[in-house]
Amino acid sequence: MSNSVAALRKNVEQLKVEAQVQRINISKASADLLNYCQEHANEDMLLTGVPASDNPFKDKKSCTIL
Repeated sequence: MSNSVAALRKNVEQLKVEAQVQRINISKASADLLNYCQEHANEDMLLTGVPASDNPFKDKKSCTIL
């Protein structure tokens, strides 16, 4: 029984912590995320690509046999 009381107290404490979390509307969160993505798009390697001089996987030389 003491285990169940301890578990319930732990759950209550967790719920108290979660109740104090500051929340925002999804519309504001999505707008903020969209703005962040647009502001940092020029730094994203998946969008801009890797410069050839910085690409460690680029072939150094082409095959001379073919």
